[in-house]
Amino acid sequence: MPVWAFRLPHLMKTSNLTRTESLVSASRGDAIKGLPFLLAALTALTALSIDMSLPAMPRLKEIFGSTEGMIQLTLSLFMLGYSVGQLVCGPLSDRVGRRPVLLGGLAVFALAGFGCAIAPSLPVLIALRLVQGMGASVGAILGRAIVRDKFEGREASGVMSQITQVMILAPLVAPTLGGYLLQAFGWHSIFLFLGIAGLAVASLSFAKLPETIRQRRTESGYVGQVFRGFGQALAHRSTRRHVLTTMFASAGMFSYISGSPFVIIGVFKVPEGQFGMVFSLTAAALMVGATLNRRLLSIWEPTRLLRFGVSIVAAAASLLILCTAFQWGGIYGVMGPMMVYLFGLGMVMPNASAAAMEPHPHMAGLVSSLMGGLQTLAGAVAGFAVGSFFDGTTRSLGFTAGAMGLLALLFLERTSVTAAKEIELGEETVAIE
Repeated sequence: MPVWAFRLPHLMKTSNLTRTESLVSASRGDAIKGLPFLLAALTALTALSIDMSLPAMPRLKEIFGSTEGMIQLTLSLFMLGYSVGQLVCGPLSDRVGRRPVLLGGLAVFALAGFGCAIAPSLPVLIALRLVQGMGASVGAILGRAIVRDKFEGREASGVMSQITQVMILAPLVAPTLGGYLLQAFGWHSIFLFLGIAGLAVASLSFAKLPETIRQRRTESGYVGQVFRGFGQALAHRSTRRHVLTTMFASAGMFSYISGSPFVIIGVFKVPEGQFGMVFSLTAAALMVGATLNRRLLSIWEPTRLLRFGVSIVAAAASLLILCTAFQWGGIYGVMGPMMVYLFGLGMVMPNASAAAMEPHPHMAGLVSSLMGGLQTLAGAVAGFAVGSFFDGTTRSLGFTAGAMGLLALLFLERTSVTAAKEIELGEETVAIE
């Protein structure tokens, strides 16, 4: 259920740009028939890869005779690969072009999917999921880069709206589709479907999508410059504050995603075929929060909405910890707080992301990519913790997700207080002088 829409690293002010000759086969703004659909399909691959596999996790535990923690690695290492891929494929596409990186990543994704379908053992499946995650990362990152290459203004917003609609729809449909394939054809069919989907999108991209980049980064030391940019962004107090807030808040969501199959199917005995319907309730709550956030922006400042959203997340996290600690409410004691949590997260993510990028207009895409990588990495670690400490109850999910939500509030408020004190101190110093 990916809710992050991260942009590719932008061109930095200090860089030397070289005009690429004969690089763009269609000029900016020229229509490519079916481009919005193709870009939406690219971004949907990640949601399908994560959410379709969820219903199969309890059965994989039985088939391979393993533990919840080991099975959970099929998700955590996918996310780790996705995290690393986000940081690599963006700068690489700036240097060699969008098309070769995109096609290469999709080929890796498809081949890894087919490999997962015939994996003879759990270690092989886990390793292939890591590779599949790296391949999947090209979809979301380069999909948005291509929109920036080809469109401007309202036209770009219109294309992004179409892509967003598919991104929202995919996590609602994917678990149900995965549950159906699992019951009808077995767990192999889920990964076979992903391989076919990757191959189909790669074929469409090869046939329909020309190179779109207008300027390649040819100067030496560009990759080092990108990573220095990451350090520069994290050194900025406001950016660091909002990056950490979103990192922990989204890690709570990933804790739920990782633990939900074992809790919903394993603990509460919801049939595999119905898992998707239960899971979609939380995805819908996220959608409602994001929609309300857009409406409230006309009357509230983004900083106020951010605090409001983080407060909701922290309150839901506290309730989740209590309900799971004392085993209150059964399935409602997990689903209720998590729906509230994700409702608040729908307000946190867009406002915190915008606030993190605001001090760096010349490298907003780089900051966005950094946020995406750190969020996914933190989610992978949190998800692994849920699986490793699973004891047959809801506690590992509740404690991990709850702790992440409270840490989001802590970092937002603590850095706010520190910044306010420094400003106060600075004003006093000026007054004395």
